[in-house]
Amino acid sequence: MLKRIKLLLLLLLLSPVMFVNFSHNKIQAQDIPELHMVIYQGDVMMSGSFAKTSSLDGLKLEARILGETIGSTVIGENLTGRFSGLEIGPRAEYEGETVEFWIGNEKSTESDIFGPITPSGDYCPGCTWSLPLSRSINLHFNSIPQPTPTPIPASVEPSFLTGSIIFGSVLSAPTGISDIEAFIDGELVGKGSVNGPDFSITIDPGNESYLGKSVIFKIAGYESKTKYIFAEEDFITSFKLFFPEYIPPTATPTPVVPTAIPTLVPTPEPTRTPTPVPQPTATYTPTATPTPIVISTSSDSSGIILEDSDSGGCNSRGGGAASLSLIILSAAPLYLLNRRKRKS
Repeated sequence: MLKRIKLLLLLLLLSPVMFVNFSHNKIQAQDIPELHMVIYQGDVMMSGSFAKTSSLDGLKLEARILGETIGSTVIGENLTGRFSGLEIGPRAEYEGETVEFWIGNEKSTESDIFGPITPSGDYCPGCTWSLPLSRSINLHFNSIPQPTPTPIPASVEPSFLTGSIIFGSVLSAPTGISDIEAFIDGELVGKGSVNGPDFSITIDPGNESYLGKSVIFKIAGYESKTKYIFAEEDFITSFKLFFPEYIPPTATPTPVVPTAIPTLVPTPEPTRTPTPVPQPTATYTPTATPTPIVISTSSDSSGIILEDSDSGGCNSRGGGAASLSLIILSAAPLYLLNRRKRKS
């Protein structure tokens, strides 16, 4: 039983079934579906070298036929300095044509034929494709490719539109509105003015990449229902713009926020340091010893004679009229007493 199962599996693996055409004495195979594709793999190298290089890793390798890219892959995606999985086809119109390999603006020195080839390397138009053809080819490049420059779009002239505005059922723009704007793909491309029911605007996106694109208009945040297709140097004087009904914004009262009264923080007064007052130094002044006054009395004299041993009759404490008067007043009682004794 096991042998029969193995035999059945073998027969399935040997499909398609072979048959013998005895009329022509030839052995023919049952038709096999064909897939007209070629899959390339190989190393990338710089000219004059036979070692793969990693300097081209990350760059895109393209397969082109008659200038059209029909397949591409990234170098070094799986192994450094090597490409794989570059599939081209099926493209029946290109079968038998030359395949060129490009990186940017650099073409490899090697090329190939899209389709089956003979042992001599020529295209074999009658050969069977049977399965996708897998080929290994090493590619040499003269230099590291330069990035392909991005083309700069040509400039275009602006367009001018003027006309009327309708907001809902009102044949005018909202009161106080004076600006209108134009946008292409969300980018501002023009500004204009609004005056009641009329508007005018210049649309100037700058380059040809905007040609044929829809222009929308906005007034006070409202987007127009009418669209305009941008064209260079267009001049329209009766263009109508329709907008949804305008609803004035509700005024929101501004809450009054009481102003906080700042708390006064008293500034402490600096501690005053008492300034020392110099105390006067006591000076001892000696008291002058009074000079004794000698009063001479005589029976014959009628006056009092005052003698000062230091200054011929003048008080040593300063002398002068004031001092002499005091001395006379002091001596007056003695003088009167002396006279009473004489009379008695």
